[in-house]
Amino acid sequence: MAYEAFDAGIEPGGLRDINEIKILICYLLKNAGAPLSFESINEIIQKDGLANYFEFAQSIKELVDLGNVELTKNNDMDYYTVTKLGVGMANTFERRLPLAVREKAVKAAIRLIARIKIEAENKVTITQTEHGFTAECRVLDGNDEMLSIRLLLPERVQAEAVKRQFHDNPELIYKATLSLMTGDMSFVKEIIDKKI
Repeated sequence: MAYEAFDAGIEPGGLRDINEIKILICYLLKNAGAPLSFESINEIIQKDGLANYFEFAQSIKELVDLGNVELTKNNDMDYYTVTKLGVGMANTFERRLPLAVREKAVKAAIRLIARIKIEAENKVTITQTEHGFTAECRVLDGNDEMLSIRLLLPERVQAEAVKRQFHDNPELIYKATLSLMTGDMSFVKEIIDKKI
């Protein structure tokens, strides 16, 4: 079988046929349950080596041109949603995709959507100052700010590390801070005992 796609970046079991890549994109958008940006879809596909970047980019453009995927704008960002035609294509041809590819794609989409939600509810702002960088971390509950921590760090790389760590587990940071500030050390002891 002659493959249409380049092999660069494709893991074993990944897709090399451009039609399968199109099916994967429609299947992914159908199962994501939310519009996704180009960058988000690309991250899902590239992280697990499901398809080559160039073939992915060509496929999504062709899907928009054919009416299988719709491009919309929200807050000056482009988002893709699957159309009724694209859902029909995904439903009809998804069995052409290996089960492992389908499972990886859906799991990656769920993780990505969860991370986007966490980042929307837990803001980190990095600002350069004359003394280094500040990382302001905030836990929000709707419009209510539940926690705000501002750290002064000497270098941007440290501020970015704080941002990643905060987004990895804002609930743990909130609970640990609350435990320390109220003097109820039971949660902090639990963390130390479990070595979380």
